[in-house]
Amino acid sequence: MEKSRVRETNLEYLRIISMIFIVAGHSVIHGGVEMPLTVNGIFSFVMTQGSRIGVNIFVLLSGYFSATKVISIDKIKKIYIQVWSYSIIIAMILFALGKVSCKDIFMSSLPISTSQYWFATCYMILLLISPALRIFIHNVDRKTFQKILITLFILWSVVPTIHIGQPGYSNMGWFVFVYLLAGYMKMYPARYMDRINVLHGIVAYGMLVVFAVVTYIYGYNIPFFRENAKYLYAEMNTVSGIICSILLFLGFRNLKIKSNPKINKIAGCTFGVYLFHDHPLIRKALWIEVLGNANHIDESLFPLRLSLSIIGVFLIGIVFEYCRQTILGRKSYNDNKKRNGHVT
Repeated sequence: MEKSRVRETNLEYLRIISMIFIVAGHSVIHGGVEMPLTVNGIFSFVMTQGSRIGVNIFVLLSGYFSATKVISIDKIKKIYIQVWSYSIIIAMILFALGKVSCKDIFMSSLPISTSQYWFATCYMILLLISPALRIFIHNVDRKTFQKILITLFILWSVVPTIHIGQPGYSNMGWFVFVYLLAGYMKMYPARYMDRINVLHGIVAYGMLVVFAVVTYIYGYNIPFFRENAKYLYAEMNTVSGIICSILLFLGFRNLKIKSNPKINKIAGCTFGVYLFHDHPLIRKALWIEVLGNANHIDESLFPLRLSLSIIGVFLIGIVFEYCRQTILGRKSYNDNKKRNGHVT
């Protein structure tokens, strides 16, 4: 059985930042916000740069904490119930409003097998195969481990970065690579890792954003750069993207701060933020019909409007997930009392 771990607030801060990155990217991409060569357009472009970095960090965190531990079936069941709850409730609410069909409800009732959330689907599969990955991590010798990681890195990061193909690449395959990479860092800590601080990660991210913006501005009239600039450096599997993710992860891991229960609680609700705002049925309703940021791209207060919508969606997601956890916690408490004969 997996033992519950004490949350490390330094990494919980990173978890929160990563989810804000993801929400920010979705506010532009799913919100249909155009990115012209204006101050507002460039601001929107910058908001897209952290979303894929955030995904990498979530997988690194998972791999770092679970690659050397046994994951209980209860944890997997708990995560599935969480995903299912959001998926079906969102579908039913939208059905009641006349926004979706019975087919959508059926698809949403099977969120993993129908990939309603691509990240959740990959993550669940990753948890299911983690026992095999953990056996590999603990039994393969260090040199062989290094060779496999280097091979996957070249095939799935270096080759795609220089745009000469993506041999065998998939989101699921990439999650396995990042999981193994985190497991390697946990199993074989190196001195240079302990010398990396948050500033290194911030500088790496800043450089990534600057290169992306410059590429977008000067390559705007070239279709390839205009269409690909937003993820040219910041895609999950680009060399710059994974390096930036690792530096941010190690920097926050090495950050020495006191434990903060409130921050830990907020961080524990971040997956709920993702499930709340990124269900395919709710994207249009949330980002386009309700918030409608795309309609205000020419206004001087657009950056403030977009920023407030990002913060608002994040906070609402935290509140929803906190309420869900509280309700389930009370139900579990009452069920335990009934089983123990304390409630008639």
